[in-house]
Amino acid sequence: MTDAEVTPTDVTPAKEGEIKVRGQEINNIQADSVTVQYATTGDIQAKTVIVSQAGANNIEAETVELRQAGAQSVQGNTVNVRQGGMVQAKAEKLTVVQGGFVFAEAGESNLTASTAGAILAGGQVTLDQSAAKAILTRGDVTMDQSGTGVLVARQVRTGDNSGAIIMLAGRVDGDVNSVFGPVAGAAFGAAFAAVLALILWLRRRLF
Repeated sequence: MTDAEVTPTDVTPAKEGEIKVRGQEINNIQADSVTVQYATTGDIQAKTVIVSQAGANNIEAETVELRQAGAQSVQGNTVNVRQGGMVQAKAEKLTVVQGGFVFAEAGESNLTASTAGAILAGGQVTLDQSAAKAILTRGDVTMDQSGTGVLVARQVRTGDNSGAIIMLAGRVDGDVNSVFGPVAGAAFGAAFAAVLALILWLRRRLF
């Protein structure tokens, strides 16, 4: 792996090698490995991307790490965010610590001390001292000191001080403060359908 020199106006189409950007503004970057620090970039395509104390537009990579950083959209197999934020994300495994996002579509999601708009998941969703406006998953949800507005899951496990406004779940283990449970929630089908339609609309708009 070799380092590639870049200047503030470079568009770097290299498909191999490593690119490190520090304190510069770059348009588009393509490489095996990209590290961005104290900089602003456009689109990034790589196998591995690390953005630290910087910002990016669209990121596509197998592995993405945001450290005190932000991005418009992120797509990857594994996306890790620490003290950072995204507008939208799509990942097989999404982990957010002290961060936030507007919308995410993920296979598995783990949030710690974070906030989220809507999560559309295929598997496990875990919230620890976190909040989300809506969670829809075909898998299970585990919450501890966390809350959500709309929660739809196969099974919900809760710790202390967790709640949902509307919850539809096949099974609930633990104490959960829910305004509307599965029975009462059926009466709010129209409202739920509206929320679901909004989430699907966001999905089409953002991706």
